[in-house]
Amino acid sequence: MTEIAAFGILVVAILAVLGWLTYRGFTSVTGTTNRTRVAEQFMQTASEYYAIARFAMHAQRILIIGNLFHHAIEMFLKAGLAQKRELSELKDMGHDLKKLWRNFKADFPDPNMNLRRHDKTISTLNKFEEIRYPGNPAIHAMGLTADWFGPAGKVTTYGKLKTPRQYTIVVNDIDDLVADLFKVCSYNPVVFMGYNTHALEAINRHNPHSKFLTKQ
Repeated sequence: MTEIAAFGILVVAILAVLGWLTYRGFTSVTGTTNRTRVAEQFMQTASEYYAIARFAMHAQRILIIGNLFHHAIEMFLKAGLAQKRELSELKDMGHDLKKLWRNFKADFPDPNMNLRRHDKTISTLNKFEEIRYPGNPAIHAMGLTADWFGPAGKVTTYGKLKTPRQYTIVVNDIDDLVADLFKVCSYNPVVFMGYNTHALEAINRHNPHSKFLTKQ
């Protein structure tokens, strides 16, 4: 057997072992754990949804703002949960923000962060899953508002008309939550928010955490 052939077999064997270790969740070729890699992928996806949701707010695309923020927060929460749980367990939690939030607070019980202050934001945002798809009767009788700052707006009716179910967005409340999630998960937001000028403009607009999230 030539030296080149022997070296080739050795390389294949090493790659096979690394592939098995990655599959088993021990390591990746870059040295990070498989769990870490999954968590970072969730965080990257969350950051992109967050930028697009804030851009949609600027463009007043009111029918999709809530769902985009819902997707963003779902991914942010799963980024934290993925640090300590298997991916299969996260899939079983589905898109229910309340369930994800309960598990997140259980995994990151930091009294200094006072995560409970975001309970209302999670509950309010979770309602948007109800109107994610056409066909839900609520879509034809809903009060939908979106504001940069609180308090949340409300759609009112007059006469004998029934007050519609309210779906409200206060972007700065979500900004507060996002900033805390980065801190609790120990991730540098600048790495995930990127450097695209249009995305950064959307992230920084009316954002009290702009310096923390983008260093701008």
